[in-house]
Amino acid sequence: MTKVSLNAEKLETAIAQIREVATDAEGARTSINFQLNSAEVSLSDSNFSSDASTAIENLNLRADEIESCKDEIVRLNESGIASMNADGVITYNLPDTVAINSSKDLSSVVQAEIDAEKAKNADPDELLDLMNGSVADHQNDEVYAAAFADAMGPEDMANLAYMIDKDRQYQLENLPDYDPNDPDSDKGTRWERTNDAWLSAQATLSICFGTATSSSAWTPQHRSEYAEGLAALVTDEDQPYYMPLGFNLLLEGANRTAANTVELDGEAVQAGGVFNKYFLQDLGHAVEAHEKTCEGNPAWQSQRMKASPPEGSVGDWDPMAGILSAMGRQPDAALDFLAPPVDDRATEQTVEVDGTTWEWLKDRDWDSTSFEALSAAFAGASEHRQLTTGTEDERAAWIAEQAVVDMAGRDSGLWTDTSRQNAAVVLANSMQEIDEAANETENSRNDSAFNGSLPAGWEGYHPDEVKKLLQETLKDDVALQTVSDAAGRYTSSRMDSSLDELAADAGYEEAYDAVAQTRRIDGQLLGYILGAAEKGRGDAAAEKDATNQMILNAFGKGLSFIPGPQSAVAGKALSIAESYALDAAGDALPSNAQQAQNEAIDMQEEAEQRLMVETYVKLDQRGFLPSGAYQGEDGAPYTDKEWMKPDREGKLHIDADTVYSSPDNMREFTGWINNDPDVSKVARDARESKEGFEAGVDRGNK
Repeated sequence: MTKVSLNAEKLETAIAQIREVATDAEGARTSINFQLNSAEVSLSDSNFSSDASTAIENLNLRADEIESCKDEIVRLNESGIASMNADGVITYNLPDTVAINSSKDLSSVVQAEIDAEKAKNADPDELLDLMNGSVADHQNDEVYAAAFADAMGPEDMANLAYMIDKDRQYQLENLPDYDPNDPDSDKGTRWERTNDAWLSAQATLSICFGTATSSSAWTPQHRSEYAEGLAALVTDEDQPYYMPLGFNLLLEGANRTAANTVELDGEAVQAGGVFNKYFLQDLGHAVEAHEKTCEGNPAWQSQRMKASPPEGSVGDWDPMAGILSAMGRQPDAALDFLAPPVDDRATEQTVEVDGTTWEWLKDRDWDSTSFEALSAAFAGASEHRQLTTGTEDERAAWIAEQAVVDMAGRDSGLWTDTSRQNAAVVLANSMQEIDEAANETENSRNDSAFNGSLPAGWEGYHPDEVKKLLQETLKDDVALQTVSDAAGRYTSSRMDSSLDELAADAGYEEAYDAVAQTRRIDGQLLGYILGAAEKGRGDAAAEKDATNQMILNAFGKGLSFIPGPQSAVAGKALSIAESYALDAAGDALPSNAQQAQNEAIDMQEEAEQRLMVETYVKLDQRGFLPSGAYQGEDGAPYTDKEWMKPDREGKLHIDADTVYSSPDNMREFTGWINNDPDVSKVARDARESKEGFEAGVDRGNK
């Protein structure tokens, strides 16, 4: 701590004197300029007037800065945090753990100190207002977040997380049937509103804490010391018994989704904090070291036994649940914790994964709560399944393989929608292995340029585990669409690769044949996903149509995805999952009941059409279609086809969304393929997607 003493009245006098000097200087500058101009004197190579003006402005700014700092110290005194003696001197112990470089930083520290003091003494209503008010407003302010966490300390931060949850439970359990202040709302509506408000407070605290750990206002040493203090809450059984519960809530926020979204008050918002990777690894290794060396039960289990009456599930107490949940939202931490290299100097050719931590975790007694956390960490680590020059994709492939084999062997009673959505991210990031299972092949990197462009693959071949995990995971709508979208992106990338291999002077027929060669295996991949979904969901006829439509829509969205410079088609599935979670929260995903009202669809026909449309879109985008494809028999450009739209230069191009938008457009598009003399000259017998689709459905449904 740094002791700050301030006499506000004396400082105000000094500030006024500084401003008086600035005013006098400005007067002098103006006078000198006037005299020079009157005498018609020119000072060569001199910027006197502008330099003087800049200096005067800087002096005024310094006075403003000092006054702002003075106001913040006065505000601390008014809040009761600082103290004032009889002589009017305010004394405040400024924390030296937070870097303060401006009056704005000081303002953030002051507000954090005030809010922390309120949080320690607030009643439930005051606490809810504070968390969803000032703390939420500042949750992404690095200086505020660091100062708030310091002012609270590790124990009070965990205690605050615990109290937010306890207050939520108490208010929900004691919600009156009728509220005179809200007579028009039924109890169910008020229950949801109350629950959402407290979950928002829980999310805010976690987000704020995550911001603190990633803040440049903390030094690496202080961050490590804070992690040590926080870990002690769950590795020392003499700590208050409920600390493991607060520890987990602090790290998880409102849920354990890797996509880090939660629906509150009808909107999808951030569920919890994104923590510094070293902070999370420090916590994980501290718990691991404690459990491997302690005699008898780990401290958190001893703390759990002190709860009377019992609170929560075992997973709510297990500190690895909070740590792994947070790692799901910090892929670097997840990969380095679950699959570190034996030797940091290893290359992608020589890397060997240190499986010590995974072996320790694998035998843990998981329940539904902690399994959500484990699946989140798997999802986070799998995000590194992108081709790199380092060892990340090799290590990510290793842990993804362990994850799929492990999760496929888990009892069905362990699964929740959250764990299914997390597992879907792992599967979406492992599309090359799903493709192998669908087509009963083991792809070699030497087979094609496309295979060579993929990240490192698994060491083993696990078609049974892949299928079993798909069948379980695809029971959830968000998971279903995440995997289907990723399959569309994978298929699109394979089409692009086949076109990239063509010679510069290749023509339309050669380009069509190159894309058509992948048609069967592309159809088989989509069919495999559908077959697995049908097996897992066991849909009745109406729900089956809804499932089909969701798969087609997501697959089509993935097919039309255009990757940017920093995006990988076969990776980054967390962003895909997040987009569908956001859609679900916003009611953008039609329910099964709504979908069932649609006309039953022929999936084989639809799959063939989707792949066919995408084929021609890619040929169009690459300029392989002959010029006559855009013209009628009279040589004039097509103007009657809604799905042919001009670009900025007036050139026509195929718009896939418009083709899909109505049966009439699809029929017209098919007619164009079959009847336009410039388009129809290619071999039509290349359409093998239907046969591949049938085989895929049969294989995935077993």
